Amino acid sequence: MQGPTKERWEELCAQAETEQDQQKFMNIIREINRLLDEKEARLRANRPKSS
Repeated sequence: MQGPTKERWEELCAQAETEQDQQKFMNIIREINRLLDEKEARLRANRPKSS
């Protein structure tokens, strides 16, 4: 991840590490998953086609 996305990723991981509130923790995890899904989609779109 690059730029603001990477910074957000790092921020979310730090928050998840220390979050005590279950609802807030789950919201952080959902956001991390969303960022991972976006990254996976970008990687798939840039993958060379197999012949």
